[in-house]
Amino acid sequence: MGYRIQIENGNCLNCGVCMDVCPVQALDMSRPQRPGVEGAGIFGRPFEWMMEYPVQVGECVGCGICVRECPTHVVLLDTVAGPTPLAARQGPVSRPVEPAPAWQPLGEVTRESLKPARVSPWGSLFKWRTSERPNDWQVWRSMVTDGRRDPISPCQEACPAGTDAGRYVGLIAQGRYDEAYAVAAEVNPFPSVCGWICTAPCEAVCRRGTLDEPIAIRRLKRFATEQGKLPPVAPPSSKRTEKVAIVGGGPAGMSAAYYLARLGYGITVFEAMPVPGGMMAIGIPEYRLPRTVLRQEIDRIVGLGVDLKLDSAMGRDFTLADLEAKYDAIFLATGASRSRKLGVPGDGLPGVVPATFFLKQVNLGEKPVLRGSVVVVGGGSTAMDAARSALRSGASSVTVLYRRGRAEMPAQAEEVEAAEHEGVHIQFEAAVSEVVGSAKGVSAVKFVSQRPTGRFDGGRAVYEPIPGSGREKSATTVLVAVGEEPDPSILPQGAGIETSGFSGIVADAGQATGRKGVFAGGDVVSGAKTIIHAVGAGRRAAGSIHEYLSGSHDGEAEIMATARVPKGPEPVLTVDLAVRPRVGMELPAYEPGSFTPTQPSLQVAAAGNEARRCFRCDAIYRCETVHVQSGRGPRDGPGDGPGAGKTPLIQPTLAGPASNPPLTSGGRD
Repeated sequence: MGYRIQIENGNCLNCGVCMDVCPVQALDMSRPQRPGVEGAGIFGRPFEWMMEYPVQVGECVGCGICVRECPTHVVLLDTVAGPTPLAARQGPVSRPVEPAPAWQPLGEVTRESLKPARVSPWGSLFKWRTSERPNDWQVWRSMVTDGRRDPISPCQEACPAGTDAGRYVGLIAQGRYDEAYAVAAEVNPFPSVCGWICTAPCEAVCRRGTLDEPIAIRRLKRFATEQGKLPPVAPPSSKRTEKVAIVGGGPAGMSAAYYLARLGYGITVFEAMPVPGGMMAIGIPEYRLPRTVLRQEIDRIVGLGVDLKLDSAMGRDFTLADLEAKYDAIFLATGASRSRKLGVPGDGLPGVVPATFFLKQVNLGEKPVLRGSVVVVGGGSTAMDAARSALRSGASSVTVLYRRGRAEMPAQAEEVEAAEHEGVHIQFEAAVSEVVGSAKGVSAVKFVSQRPTGRFDGGRAVYEPIPGSGREKSATTVLVAVGEEPDPSILPQGAGIETSGFSGIVADAGQATGRKGVFAGGDVVSGAKTIIHAVGAGRRAAGSIHEYLSGSHDGEAEIMATARVPKGPEPVLTVDLAVRPRVGMELPAYEPGSFTPTQPSLQVAAAGNEARRCFRCDAIYRCETVHVQSGRGPRDGPGDGPGAGKTPLIQPTLAGPASNPPLTSGGRD
């Protein structure tokens, strides 16, 4: 796999801007393939044509700068299977002996062959900078408003909290672990937790994955938090008189508490459970998330002066009105605590247990004991956690029934692999139709096999039951993990807070509800999502609360001003374009009955090698000097680099359209 740069020759200006801005010098301008002139010289004397069309001469990192900067939007970027076809390097051209005083050929204002230094493609007209450019006229940077942001890397764009992953990966590659940890923590007060259990949406969009495999971003985050040390948080410049109540001590609530405390607000967090952390503490087994890791990050937040009140449930120990009488703003972050039912006959029998209830018993130290065969229904992370915990709790066998195929399981592939490694049997394309049993308990689960219909609904395949495929699986316990949803019962009648069809609280983009001074965020608004989604929602809520209480026009920007790690210049970057294997993921050791964490950490050498695979999409667009270390690129000589010589160079043939749908076009990355 690789990125291929395609040019629509018909509207190309032959200006060479794409060549000038390419950070890895993957483009050159072809030499004349037909007669012509660049422009009329003095007294109408023509100049010889010096450049024709851009051609790809080296591996592309997919940054899309050439696409954004092309004045006529004729540059397209797509992917190809196998090695990217490359054109031969074009070499220098002949220039006029004496420059004419009239209109100059394009070769005078842009490079006519590859050179090490990058220059502004717009000369001295104005100070050029790369930025997102959705409109054609914005090619002229003098017209770009100050509000236009620089492009950010796909991994940062994909992160619900906006973590600058490329930056901390680059710092790890340089051995600067303290700084890497600080960058991972600037937008997320739970970087260590996420280093263990984040679903890593950043890795799904990693550009490196087009060349070989995505960077192991999550594992590198864990490495940084284990090797680095965070500096203490500076106290706020002033203490504010306003007080904020936060209902829910999970990732959304504690994230909001963290950032509001940094601004000097008095914060009280009310948590219904006897431990803080929400589902991080009561829903995720310790073998996946060590309690010491979670405790350290909770302690860091509480250490800012946050008042944490445990065993304090809204509707039982206090009301919304009680909070409004004592606090200036309220943030509801009670999560999605209500488990959905199977919705089939027998789902109310003794022995049919919500998986979240079982996991809560496990994580609070109640040590539930299971006997016989256990069936888990569902395919997400909760289902995998429940299945693996059931084995550790005494079940003789555990079977997971999931109604779709393996590729569509919401759980991460590594969780599924670990479950199967430990002895969990997973039955795919199996839809539960009935739970069999009596008042004494469950005896079996009936299910039918399913098959895809070829239709899709919301991007997911539609399945149908196969006639005559009904089967039965014996079971003494059924753990239901088909989803969780918010519980609106905490809200009093007439509160003026709207709820959605699935009972989640309705809040606007700033997490504000319809009741003045009351905000809501995380799973209680969105439905069950991931920890990193909740962290991002908590920070957004903190920004909106700050705006509400202080009159600020951009609360989140003020929050980030207290948390951002200064970004030093990176004048030189090295990019490795050779195919390199991703660092291996070892399966965790399994000991029956033990919940001890056994997932090994990355070693220093392995982490460094993995970090150096990064294309540094976060910084490459503004770096003056980029060295192509290896692979098939302009800096390779004959036989240089592991990828050299494997694919013959081709002569320019750019008239045909791209064979694959473009990933990047029209000025958008």
